[in-house]
Amino acid sequence: MATIISRIPYRWRLVFIGIFIAFVLAQLWIVSQAQRPRINQHRPRPKLDDDNTESTAHPLYGYSNFESKLPPIQLEEFTYLPNPKRQKAVKEAFLHAWNGYMKYAKGHDELAPVSQKYKDPFGGWGASLVDGLSTLLVMELHEEFKEALPELAKINFSTDQKVSVFESTIRYLGGLLSAYEMTNREYPLLLQKADELGQVLLPAFDTPTGLPTHEWNPVKGEAPGNNTLIAEVGTVQLEFLTLALHTRKKVYAEKAQIITDFIDNFGYEHGMYIAGLYPSGLVADKGRFTDATCSFGAMGDSIYEYFLKEYILTDGSIPQYGHLYLQSIDNMKRYMLRQLPNTGFLFLPPYDTRTGQSKNFMDHLACFAPGMLAMGAQIFDRPEDMVIAKGLLETCVYMYRSSATGLCPETWLAAETEPYNRLTYARTKDEISHAHDWWHVNDDNGPPNRDESPSSWFGSLGWSSTLKPAKLPRPNGLRPGDRHYNLRPETLESIYILYRITGDPVYQEYGWEIFQSLEKYCKTEAAYATINNVDDQNTGKLDSMESFLFAETLKYLYLLFSPPDVISLDKFVFNTEAHPFLRRSWE
Repeated sequence: MATIISRIPYRWRLVFIGIFIAFVLAQLWIVSQAQRPRINQHRPRPKLDDDNTESTAHPLYGYSNFESKLPPIQLEEFTYLPNPKRQKAVKEAFLHAWNGYMKYAKGHDELAPVSQKYKDPFGGWGASLVDGLSTLLVMELHEEFKEALPELAKINFSTDQKVSVFESTIRYLGGLLSAYEMTNREYPLLLQKADELGQVLLPAFDTPTGLPTHEWNPVKGEAPGNNTLIAEVGTVQLEFLTLALHTRKKVYAEKAQIITDFIDNFGYEHGMYIAGLYPSGLVADKGRFTDATCSFGAMGDSIYEYFLKEYILTDGSIPQYGHLYLQSIDNMKRYMLRQLPNTGFLFLPPYDTRTGQSKNFMDHLACFAPGMLAMGAQIFDRPEDMVIAKGLLETCVYMYRSSATGLCPETWLAAETEPYNRLTYARTKDEISHAHDWWHVNDDNGPPNRDESPSSWFGSLGWSSTLKPAKLPRPNGLRPGDRHYNLRPETLESIYILYRITGDPVYQEYGWEIFQSLEKYCKTEAAYATINNVDDQNTGKLDSMESFLFAETLKYLYLLFSPPDVISLDKFVFNTEAHPFLRRSWE
C-alpha cells in the first residue's frame, strides 16, 4: 500500500487529502443541521421589493393603483352612510384619554387613569405613545402626532431589564412601522427606531428551533426563562416581514419564516394531537408543547389571525400561509366549535386536544375570531364561515347587551352546549322536530326552508336604527365568569370588520351602544378605566388603562363610523394591535 501511495505524484496526494477533509467537514455540517427546523425550500418567498407599486400611498386610502390577486373583502357599495356625529364623539373620547396620558404619563407605558400616575409594564419605552401613533394618523390629528415625535427620539431600547418579545413586537414595532408607512416615509426616525428595536430583539430568536423566548434582556443578552406561548411565536411575522421590506435587511424575514416553517412541521413528536390545533405552552429551545389545550382566546388567539393576515399581506403569493389557516379553521369547526341549543349563539371554548374535552368558558379575547372568519370567508369563498362569524359575534355582543352596564365580562360560562352542527344550528327545538317529522303530519308544503339564522335571535335592522333589548334571562345557563371589563377591543374589531363586509347597520348600532356604556361607566377625569363588575351599575374602577385603548378600541370605533374607503380592508391589513400595514403587490 505504501509503495502504491509513493508512486502517486505529491501534488495529487495533496488534492486527495483536501477532498477527503472537505468530505468530512460536509458530513459534520449535515449532522449539525439535523436538529434545525426543516425549511421547505421549494416554497416561494416574497420578494422584498416595494418598487412594483407607486412610491407614495395615501395615509387613509392606501395605494390607488394596487390591484390584489385575491378576492375583495369589503362590500363594494354601501347603502348606509357614515355617521360624522358619532365619529366626532369617538375622536373627542380619544383626545380626552390622550391628553390625560400626555399630561400625567408622557413617555411612560401607561397612564393610571384614577390616581393620575403612570406604570411601565412594557420596558418603560412609552407603549401608549407608540401604540397611539397610527390612531392619531387615522383620526387626522396631525399636530398631536408631531408633538409625539420628540418623545420617540428619547427611547433607548437597550435597557438592562427583561422585556416581552411579543408585546414589544406588536405594540412598538407594529406602531412604528405603521406610522412610517402612513406618513409616506416622511419621518426616517420611525424606521430608525423600528430597526433599533429589531436589532435588539433578533438575538432572542437564536434558539436551536428558531422560536423566540417569551422574554429577553437586551443588555445581558439572555432570556430569564425558556418557556413561551404559541400565540407569541406565531405573532411576529407581519411586523418582521414589513421591517425587512423597508430596511432591506432580509434577516428579519428569514427569522419570521423559520418560525412559520417550524410551526408547519409540528407533529405528534412535538406534543400535537390534532393538525392545526396548537396547544398553548411551548419550550422554546425544544419546540415541545407543555400542555394539550388549544385556545382561540388567551394564549392562542393571534397565531390563527396571523396565518390569514400573512396570506393577505403577501397577496396570496405564499400558499403555505393560506394552508395553515384553512387547516386550523377546518379542525376548529370539527372539534372545538359549539352551539347553544335553541338559540343562534355559538361558543368557542378552549379544547383539550388529548382528551377531546371542551372547557365550559369562553373569554373576550376569542371575540376577534368572528372578524377573522368573516375575512377568511371572503378570501377563500367559504359562506359557512360567514354564518359562523355572525353567530360567534352575536354571542360576544349579547354578553355586552345583557349586562347591567352594557359592557362585557372578561370571561363567561355556558351550562348547556353541544357540538356545532350546520344542519341544526340556529334552529329551535320545535323547528328541528318539524324539520325531521314533517312527512308524518301530512304537510303538503314539503320540507321547511332552512334559514341561516333565526330572525327571532338576531339579524339585520333593515332601515331601522333601533335595537331591540337583549332577551333576558340569559339562555342555556350563560353567565359571566370574570366580571371585569378591561376596555378590550376584540368585539369592536369584529363589529367593524362585519360592518365593512356586510354593510349591515346593526353593527354600527352595536358599536354605538358599547361606546355609550364606555363613556358612562369607564370615564375618569384623566382618561378611561377598567371596571370591577359589569353587572353592577355602581361598580368601582380599577387604576388601569392598557395602551390598546389608543391602538385598538377607539380606532375600531372611529372606523366603524367612517366612510368605508378610509382604511379599507382591501388596501390595508391590521396587525394584532390594530396597526394598519399597506397592502401591496409581492412577487
